[in-house]
Amino acid sequence: MNALFGIAVFLFIACLARYAIKANHNKKKNASLLHRFLKKHKNKNHIHERIAMSYSNTLLIDPERNIQFGDWDKDEELREKADIHRARLSKFGRSKMNGEMLFLEEGGSIYKYKVNGEKEYI
Repeated sequence: MNALFGIAVFLFIACLARYAIKANHNKKKNASLLHRFLKKHKNKNHIHERIAMSYSNTLLIDPERNIQFGDWDKDEELREKADIHRARLSKFGRSKMNGEMLFLEEGGSIYKYKVNGEKEYI
């Protein structure tokens, strides 16, 4: 009878310990989700992405702002700048790239003006 009582007490304590461990694990999991969310939004890469996105948006709405293409740009940056340039050409009919204003004709031809005022087709 004493042994049976000891086994019952042991099982009861084991169940309580398991419940406490599981409850603590769930609490850590929820805290971990919040921690990861806060960490992501305070992360420097996330901040840089948001700055780059706002810069891209300002380039999209103003065809007078220069888009500078350089040898140091990565492939994805070059693609993004080219897409912005094409979007500005189609929306506004003009876009400034590498210090030169380029224009789009109705036929789809792209040109720039020379110093003497003549059109130079690209």
